[in-house]
Amino acid sequence: MYVSDATLRRAAWAMPVGYAGLGAASAALAIANGVLLGEDLALVSVFFLYTVVGTLVASRHPRNPVGWLLSSAGLFAAATFVSGQYAMYAALTPETLPGSGLAVWLSLWLWMGMLGPMLYTVLLFPSGHLPSRRWRPASWAAGMVLGIVAAIFALGTPASDASVPVANPFWIPALTPLYELAEASFILFVALFGMAVAGLVARFLRSHGVERQQLKWIVAAGVLMVTVLLIGILFPAGTEWAWILSVVTLPAAIGVAILRYRLYDIDLLINRTLVYGALSAALLATYVLSVLALSALLRPLTGSGDLAVAGSTLAVVAAFGPLRARLQRFVDRRFYRARYDADRTVDAFAARLRDQVDLDALSGELVGVVHDTVRPAHASLWLRGGRS
Repeated sequence: MYVSDATLRRAAWAMPVGYAGLGAASAALAIANGVLLGEDLALVSVFFLYTVVGTLVASRHPRNPVGWLLSSAGLFAAATFVSGQYAMYAALTPETLPGSGLAVWLSLWLWMGMLGPMLYTVLLFPSGHLPSRRWRPASWAAGMVLGIVAAIFALGTPASDASVPVANPFWIPALTPLYELAEASFILFVALFGMAVAGLVARFLRSHGVERQQLKWIVAAGVLMVTVLLIGILFPAGTEWAWILSVVTLPAAIGVAILRYRLYDIDLLINRTLVYGALSAALLATYVLSVLALSALLRPLTGSGDLAVAGSTLAVVAAFGPLRARLQRFVDRRFYRARYDADRTVDAFAARLRDQVDLDALSGELVGVVHDTVRPAHASLWLRGGRS
């Protein structure tokens, strides 16, 4: 069945909304369970970044699987969090809650749905295709291994852990010996992820120019993640935060490639998001602080806060234009330096143009400005001769 690009883009923007809902539910349940730790909050924030970056890519290139893989990694992580917290809440509650067994079962294997998209993001980045046809068997084998391991966790585990004494309703006792090989499956995942990073390195070695600059960030992130995973196998204690920090490097590296090297051509969307997101936050803060300050000053005189609200509204309306222009210049200067320098070059040329009367000098300056801003391979100026 064919799905239009417009429908896919709407679905892409629905994914961070879904993550926000699942994340809020997970946080509420964690508070009720009394286990809201810094590590849990960090994981929720990290995988929300996956969903946001994936949404930006999928909304611009809905046929490229990389964006959907990133977003789905985030959604699977959120679903894992909320199912685990609900299972724990059900275990701590005296009465039986609906779906507690299903929540336990989901918490046992959904995390594989988080790791799988991360692996394939690295393997398919950035084009959405494998480095070559020779990688197809490795890709199929990785998918089969991940599916088998997920099935073992889903069907071979009697319960989630000691803190959640709720039975797995789909437990098959004959598969329990396979579940006891869980640590071996983690080592296998590290090997598969290393294979994906090897494919990325092979892609990097064949690239050149801007593509090479884009890929170097992702290669660095992939190598760092594999290194941290290997250290976690050798020294399991105390490496949780290192794992969290390494996981965040993948969407962060893709974000840097997007912002600095125009990856996926979504820099305009990022630009507008940064400007208007910061603008909205600044105007909201200005409005709230103005209402509070003016209310404190004017209430003794007027006996009402209506004047403070009206004054704050006018102040926000007046500040919108200048503040937006300042934020636009800051974002361009910080993240879009080439565009910022090009605008300054054009402005300087426009200022000199008012005083320039020599046509030959003007022609040379105009060609120079085009070279500095547009950077074409060749530029020349043709002037039509006037009639005498």
